[in-house]
Amino acid sequence: MVALALVFAATCASACLADQLQWNSPAVCEEAVREIGSRAFLISYCSLAGQDYVQLWLVQDAWVAETSAHRLYEVNVCARRLYESRILLSPEDFPLPNAPSLFREVRHGRWFQGGIDLAYTYIHTGANAFRCLGSVMGLECLVGVETIKLPPRVMKRATVERRTSCRGTLESWVWLHPILAR
Repeated sequence: MVALALVFAATCASACLADQLQWNSPAVCEEAVREIGSRAFLISYCSLAGQDYVQLWLVQDAWVAETSAHRLYEVNVCARRLYESRILLSPEDFPLPNAPSLFREVRHGRWFQGGIDLAYTYIHTGANAFRCLGSVMGLECLVGVETIKLPPRVMKRATVERRTSCRGTLESWVWLHPILAR
């Protein structure tokens, strides 16, 4: 009985390491990858953290990855930060003012990869609007901000940056493809 309780506690503890919608079933993760795959931009913002930076990411790829929890998976992305709010923002700060100066360009941002929480990731739904990915997918999640609208000028600059980044450079190509670096 004690062994069973320890196994249960260990399983619950590993599942608790993920936040709201970070670890999910394979079907949920595959659907999220399809949603992300049709868009170039994501916003990362944890609306329940009290305060957080709003980050605009250029996404190159998304895939389903295993976690340490049995039968739970997460969505990983390869992305680059393009813009970040200059200050920490709380849900009360939304909707954002049309002030491009609220955001700073992340110069020389490097490509990174990591898992995302579907409740704190916002997908581009058109023009300068982004909506919580978990909500778009019809998943139950708690968020303090459902939709984020960036200043149009920030989105215009990001779109130009996307075209430039998609052309790629030898340096980024080699970094993303380590076999070529040999």
